[in-house]
Amino acid sequence: MGCSISRTRRIVQRNGHKGNSSRSLSVTPGTFFRLSKSFNYPDYVEIKKLGSGAFAEVMLCLHRPTKTYRAVKIIHKSGLSHHQIDSTYMLKETQILKDLDHPNILKCFEIFEDDKRYYVAMEYCPAGDLFTEIVKMKKFNEAQAAEIMFQILSALVYCHDRRIIHRDIKPENVLLMETSENLSIKVADFGSSCILDPEFRLSGCYGSAYYLAPEVLKTTYDEKCDIWSLGIIMYILLTGKPPYQGNDSNAIIKQAKAKPFKITTSKVQGLSLAAIDLLKSLLVFDPECRISAKNAIQHPWIKLHRNNNGPGIDLILNNLREFNCHSKLKEAVHIFLAAQIATYDDLKYFKASFQKLDKDGDGKITKDELIEGYCKTMNATEAEKLAIKIIDKLDQDKDGNIDYTEFLISCTERQRNVSLEELEIAFKMFDIDGNGTITADEIRDILENGQITEEETWKELLKEADTNGDGCIDLREFINLMNAFKTTDRFSESF
Repeated sequence: MGCSISRTRRIVQRNGHKGNSSRSLSVTPGTFFRLSKSFNYPDYVEIKKLGSGAFAEVMLCLHRPTKTYRAVKIIHKSGLSHHQIDSTYMLKETQILKDLDHPNILKCFEIFEDDKRYYVAMEYCPAGDLFTEIVKMKKFNEAQAAEIMFQILSALVYCHDRRIIHRDIKPENVLLMETSENLSIKVADFGSSCILDPEFRLSGCYGSAYYLAPEVLKTTYDEKCDIWSLGIIMYILLTGKPPYQGNDSNAIIKQAKAKPFKITTSKVQGLSLAAIDLLKSLLVFDPECRISAKNAIQHPWIKLHRNNNGPGIDLILNNLREFNCHSKLKEAVHIFLAAQIATYDDLKYFKASFQKLDKDGDGKITKDELIEGYCKTMNATEAEKLAIKIIDKLDQDKDGNIDYTEFLISCTERQRNVSLEELEIAFKMFDIDGNGTITADEIRDILENGQITEEETWKELLKEADTNGDGCIDLREFINLMNAFKTTDRFSESF
């Protein structure tokens, strides 16, 4: 399946210089992703079954440590093919899932196993999937369809930039957080996905019959196979009709091989010229001539209908400019809270803020997007200096952009609303041995994530909260570091 993406960096002190090594530590949502060969399913309380297939089922569970609901996909090892398992007999998709950080991609929290099954703990989407919504709605108006297309395209731009190919884009793998006039979606199920080596093309037939690109059935292929699949989804959304007639997958594949789907005037009656133009661009037979996700998301039809409701951009830019955190440990805790504990409702407003500033919809805020925003109130030179300063403060993985969770730690309003209960959960996560204090070794065990760092790094992080100098952090010191609330009666009673 190719090599995994790595965001870790080597931290080196040169020429005896003793800088603040903790500031160079990279902390991302993937830092808190847990991959374990030990069976810890007792952390989960099964609530109900959400769905099942031949070799897998999905259960709604309460995750005891974080007190949040999660969907746990239980996969029977006997049903997996060799391409889904790596050399250590772990699910290959974990190489991909742990590094994804996008508001329209389903979060994966941890993966563990027993002798017969893998358990994949994921974000819970209470409103079902797009397929069920299509069956209910029959077809969507162009504004609704464009909003759905924008969200899926944004996820694909993000993935394709990282050479991640999904290979099974279909309505069943587009999950819904809520059903309102504009659906909020999450692209899910990366079980068939892979990381494309730039020197090679892919082979092998993966995906569902209706949505298979012509080249998948006949030759080698690349990320453009996802674009064809999305074109079929767009056609179904706008017309309410399937692309092929047939009672089973074999019959559909036979039709797709003999006569791949093509947009004709009779099939798109009543649609706008702009919608038809995008459909034709997505469903070009030759993948070399097929539009890319990056260009498709900039198509006039998408821009015309893009939902621009939400907070004003001035407020977002002010939050970014005002953000100033001198504690790496505090930043790490906020990343943990956003990645592992915060619910959809908690983040809904901030997600809208992020996407408002992410003008090209690629799932990250670039320096140019910041400069464009700040140029409305200052000259270009000042705007560029400020943009560079903001990225330097927030860019944890040093990729030159502000990723989604990196943006979330800049939202001061969100930080003020973090509850005592959430902070206690975070404290217990760092307190690995459960003795009521956090040591430098425990901080290292949680945050190191394969990075090569000096011992001084973990001591520096400890000192950020260890106000009494006893070499560990207790709950009171942890709460004071986070500065999320004033002392309450409940907190006082604990001591």
